[in-house]
Formats: sequence, C-alpha cells, structure tokens
Amino acid sequence: MIIDAHTHIFPEWVAEKAISTVIANMKGRLKAFTDGTLGGLLASMDNAGVDLSIILPVATTPGQGDGILQWIKASPSSPRIIYFGSVHPEDPGYRDQIRGMAEFGLQGLKFHPAYQNFPVNSKEACAVYEEALKYDMVMYFHAGYDPSMPGCDYASVKRYAVLAKDFHGSKMVLAHGGGYREWNRVLDLLGNKGCYFDVAFVLGSMRRDKEALELYRQNEDYFIFGTDSPWRDQKRYVELIRDSDTLTPEQKEKLLYKNVQKLVKF
Repeated sequence: MIIDAHTHIFPEWVAEKAISTVIANMKGRLKAFTDGTLGGLLASMDNAGVDLSIILPVATTPGQGDGILQWIKASPSSPRIIYFGSVHPEDPGYRDQIRGMAEFGLQGLKFHPAYQNFPVNSKEACAVYEEALKYDMVMYFHAGYDPSMPGCDYASVKRYAVLAKDFHGSKMVLAHGGGYREWNRVLDLLGNKGCYFDVAFVLGSMRRDKEALELYRQNEDYFIFGTDSPWRDQKRYVELIRDSDTLTPEQKEKLLYKNVQKLVKF
C-alpha cells in the first residue's frame, strides 16, 4: 500500500495556465511531472504504483472556499482520490464553508500561509482552526521556507511552535518536513510535540542530511509520505523509499501508509 498525502491538481479549464504560471514565477527552476489534471495524476499514480492520493487545494483569496467545494462536488469521483478542502481566514463565511465541507465528507483543510497572506498563528486563523476542530478535521499546512516567496515568515518554524502548543492534540500536518533545511530548529521546537510531517518536495535532500535523518529518527511515527505532485515525480519518490538502505521494512510501511491512516479514513 502506498498513499501520497500531498498532491495538487487544477480544474481542467485552468490547469495548463496554472502550471505555466507557477513555473514562470519560479523562473524555470521548477518543472511539472503531470499536466496538472486529475487524469494526469491518476496516470502518474499508475506509473508509480501509488494506491491513493490526497489532493490539497488552497483558497488563495476570501471567497474561494465555496468555489473549491463546488469544484470538488463536480469533479469525477475515484476510489483512489481523497479531496481536502480549503478556506481563507479572512473569509467571513468560513464557518458555513467548513460545515459544508465536513457535511460533504471532506476530512481535512489545507492552508498555505504565504500564498494566503496570513500569519499562521494569527488570531483570525486560530478561530478558523477552532471551527475545523469541531468536525475533527485534519489541518494540513505548508511549513517553512517557500522558494517562490523567500521573504515571508508567515509559515516559520517559530510560529508553528506556538501553534503546536495552542492546538496540542489536534490532527496537524506540517508539509516539507516542517521547514526546509531548518531540521535542527524543527527538531528543537516541533519534535515530539505530536505534529505530523510529510516529505513532500524535500525527500531528496532530507535523505542525505544528517540533521534531517535525526529529525525523522526521533519522530518516525509521525512522518507521512507525500510528493507535492505535479512538482515532484511520484515514481521517483516511491523508488527513493523502496530502495532505501537506511530504512527498515517497518519504517517504510509506516512512512508509505500506516502513519497517515491514523489521520485519514480511506
């Protein structure tokens, strides 16, 4: 069993433009491994041997939460796909949006503080998290440095340390290992705090870094597999785990599917 907990797709009618815009914003330092559509993701999963993927949309402006839910409702269903929702903390209708998403069966919400332009531990954002917790939803966060927004600290490790304390016991996932290339800080401030971490986009660098490996060693029950598809190749990431000579068979199983099953019903 392989579950990719961190993937992205776009509506068919904007996928090509969305992919090209992101690549342009990164000045060509990024490439896409799918065409950004649901069909492209499913084909990638087939090629990589991935059984299930979680799709993580982001409401970049107030009001997009409703549109995201309508898009999910209108999208073709697949037993291999689980959608999370997203709301913007500045949206006055976030309570209704979260309730609607929970009633439709969505199990979590994705937040990207830098793209959404809010400090992750702001008062307004915390009110949204409190509402999500009423429905036992997973809160899935972009965490740490984003190369497309290098001066933004809205998703800093320090801010997440405050959040982890205030929302201890909640189902919280911090993407990109909690903070790209800040492994010691993540271990010091967030290690053994009950936060989950994914390896999306950063697996290649983490596996060669002693500090990252120590973060994993001390928190192996809280690391989950994710790729950030289309921005990373699912097949390559699966191979990195399967061919690893530093992970035991039990650790591979935890990373590839067992740990995420503690958060999401499949």
